[in-house]
Amino acid sequence: MSDSVMDPLLLTLEPQEFQLFRDLIHRQTGIWLRDGKQVMLASRLSRRLRCHRISNFADYYHYVQHCQDGGRELGEMINCVTTNKTAFFREQHHFQFLGDVVVPGALARSSRAPDRPALRIWSAASSTGEEPYSIAITLLESQLRNSLFRGWDLRIVASDIDTAVLGTATRGIYPVEELEEMDPALWKKYFLRGKDDLAGSVKVKKQVAALVEFRRINLMDHSWPLSESFDAIFFRNALIYFRQETQDLFLRRMIRHLKPQGYLFLGHSEHIPWLHDVLEPLQKTVYRLRSRA
Repeated sequence: MSDSVMDPLLLTLEPQEFQLFRDLIHRQTGIWLRDGKQVMLASRLSRRLRCHRISNFADYYHYVQHCQDGGRELGEMINCVTTNKTAFFREQHHFQFLGDVVVPGALARSSRAPDRPALRIWSAASSTGEEPYSIAITLLESQLRNSLFRGWDLRIVASDIDTAVLGTATRGIYPVEELEEMDPALWKKYFLRGKDDLAGSVKVKKQVAALVEFRRINLMDHSWPLSESFDAIFFRNALIYFRQETQDLFLRRMIRHLKPQGYLFLGHSEHIPWLHDVLEPLQKTVYRLRSRA
């Protein structure tokens, strides 16, 4: 620490400092920052240096490592380095597949269910909530189209490592501009317009929010707080932040949480050819768990 604090925005993250933070971030989250990300990382970490009036990155690294705050500062640092780009109904074809294939398949199997039929979906990189809420709206629309699907026990687990985005997701309030690409009939049905202080915003309706349960899950943790199996897992546009060995670790653990013939949805540029013996590639980065012999 220093009584004379330099503006962190003027600081340069030295190569050895970048390596220290890169290794720490990788150990804690699995995220791998490629060479050339020094400026980006320095810009994001500078928020925490300003917050604590720390004058250089070496001191901040020591602070994160030794701060006796129950890991809160480490969590804040992780929040700074995660990337959270998302949108409602991003990659629309996945939601079409959910409604046209996953739901009818579950209905076809429901006659064998002794109790109330259930559908479980995990949004494993849920960010600010647009993805799980889009899943919820898709399921509600499926119920309107098919009376046999009404009364099902529907639950979407939505998780992220970033506590800040989970806070936004739980509130379910978004700028109205986020709905510009959505079918107007859908957003009028499932969102409330904000008034007064919330003018220019929308809030997801209770019937949508009621289907979603947000949890903080760090995929690097030894155990995940998941006891259920899922009909589908959405893990989209997240693999690109991990090296292949970490991708493989996460995906093989996720597979264990899929029901037989369950589905995995990845982002448009993400492909996993080394897992095709376990996951059957279908269309546009949709995979189905192969039957076990």
